Amino acid sequence: MEPFRLFQLTNPGLCQIIEREHMGTYILDKEKAVLFRLDPAQYNVLIRVTDPKSRFIPLQHEESYRDILSLRFYDLEHDLSGLTLFNENHLEMLIEFFTKHRHCRNMVIHCDKGQSRSAAIAVGWFLFNDTRSSIYKIYHNDQFFPNRRIVEFFYRHFDADIRQIDRWEKERFA
Repeated sequence: MEPFRLFQLTNPGLCQIIEREHMGTYILDKEKAVLFRLDPAQYNVLIRVTDPKSRFIPLQHEESYRDILSLRFYDLEHDLSGLTLFNENHLEMLIEFFTKHRHCRNMVIHCDKGQSRSAAIAVGWFLFNDTRSSIYKIYHNDQFFPNRRIVEFFYRHFDADIRQIDRWEKERFA
């Protein structure tokens, strides 16, 4: 898979979106996240997502992060048989994490593949920071397929108009 190239590519295979000069957002898969290293002197935080029955792979550079939020839910948009999906509790934990770390230098978000759950959480982070242009960049990059369920939770929480997302998805997938 091609790396996401927007403003800066710091490592081959690494996706970085820089929405402000002083703040970076990285969307990674689990293999890249395990090896990923940032300057520990900077204010870096990490959100990790995997399936409920999976274990997180230990990070090689955990000291790079001031705080880590670990979440477990399936990458599904609709409940098929009582599986653990993204819900209000996950949303609340993420909003608390965003609020606590609103001034972080680097927000790193990873899920298993770095395409759906992590991209949707990045959409929530960008809504939180009111950096809508970064949401556009996610939806217009073939590497990402933000989980619609997660995106809808964030849009409802922030009382934002999801019609633009509807248009972008229709353009992309129609």
